[in-house]
Parts: sequence; C-alpha cells; structure tokens
Amino acid sequence: MRTIIIGDIHGCIEPFCILLETLKPEKSDRLLLLGDLFDRGPSSWEVFQKVMELEQTYGESFILLRGNHEDYLLQSELSASLRKIWERVGRPATERSFRSHGMNMYDAVPWLKEHCRLFWKDDGFQCVHAGVKNEPIEETEIHTLIHDHGIVRKNAYQGILTIVGHIALEAPTWFDGNGQEAILSYGIHYKLPKSGVICIDTGCGKGGALTGMVIEDQMFTLFCAGSSGI
Repeated sequence: MRTIIIGDIHGCIEPFCILLETLKPEKSDRLLLLGDLFDRGPSSWEVFQKVMELEQTYGESFILLRGNHEDYLLQSELSASLRKIWERVGRPATERSFRSHGMNMYDAVPWLKEHCRLFWKDDGFQCVHAGVKNEPIEETEIHTLIHDHGIVRKNAYQGILTIVGHIALEAPTWFDGNGQEAILSYGIHYKLPKSGVICIDTGCGKGGALTGMVIEDQMFTLFCAGSSGI
C-alpha cells in the first residue's frame, strides 16, 4: 500500500487536479490531505467538490486533517483578532468562490465536521497539519496540532517522524530536531527518516507549488504541480 500525502491546497483546483493525475492514487492506496483546503486561491468551491468526490471514491482510505483554515470556518464564534487574521489570509476568496456557485461557505461545515481529523498515525510516522509537542500525539493540545509554528521554526522536535503542512516554505524540508535541516528534491527516492519533521507546504495559493509525497516500503518520493498562479 502506498500512502499519498498532499500539502495545503488553499483553493487552487488546477495544481490539485494535476497532482492527482500525476500520482494516480488507486483504491488500494491511502490518500491523506494535510488540511487548509480553502482560502487564498480562487477555487475553494471546486476544491471542496473534488475532496468530497475523493472521499466517496476512497472511503476509509481517505483522510482529511483539520488545518487552521478549516478551524476558522468550523469555530462557532471567532474572536475579533482571529476574524482579522482570517480576512487577511484569504477568507474573502472563499466567500466569492462559494457565492459564485450559489452557495455559502458555511454550507461546507457539516461535511467538514464529520470528516476532519486532528492527526493520523502509522507505524514509523505520523501526520498533522501544524505541530506536536508531546508523545504520544494524543497528549498534544488541539491548538498546537492545528495552529502551532514552533515545530518548524524552533527545529527542536526529535520524536517520531511527523509530516506537516501549515508553514509555507520555498521547498519541502526535513528538520532533524537538532537545528539541522535539509532541502528535499522532487523525484528523488529517499529513505524515510525515523524522527524529526518533514514540511511539505510549499506555498500553493501564494504563488508556490502544491507538493505531494508518496510513501511506500519505508521510502518516499516528492512530486509537485507547478505554481498556483496566485
């Protein structure tokens, strides 16, 4: 079984579809999205339709993690400061996209509540949108899982290999937790590290590419679908 992981999509349907066509997930694969489906890019409604279609196709093999942008949408009440942040990081684009199709973006809330997870674990690695501080990951507070920046910026996490999005980088990067980092190239077969963090958010929706990661037999390969054009 392959595990296919896709980074933050941010309302960019074209690179999302191109990456899916490149990776060609099969029903025997596991397909995992790291969250932040919406905001910034022009096509959040189209991304949402595609994601619902994927869930129907892959069933239990489809995994969607809750990102901070889903969290803004799912919270029943946001503070004034969080609403300002959300406005700045792309909420208006999502409103326009849904409205252009006769929908309100809050129409997506029931489906997201049913399908979003906070994290996912496998033998040898785990996935979360933003960060982890405690092991096991179940003991990490929700805010850290969804919103934290420290796991990348501090580069001090040395636990089980954790694959994240959330922080837009110029290229996918491995952080060893001891202050060292390594830029990862696309199309190269790497041995899966036992610890540290791999961040595959490469700025889709900010003019960067959308990155996908394929894990199989303790090896991984990275792929990208060009610039989002935003």
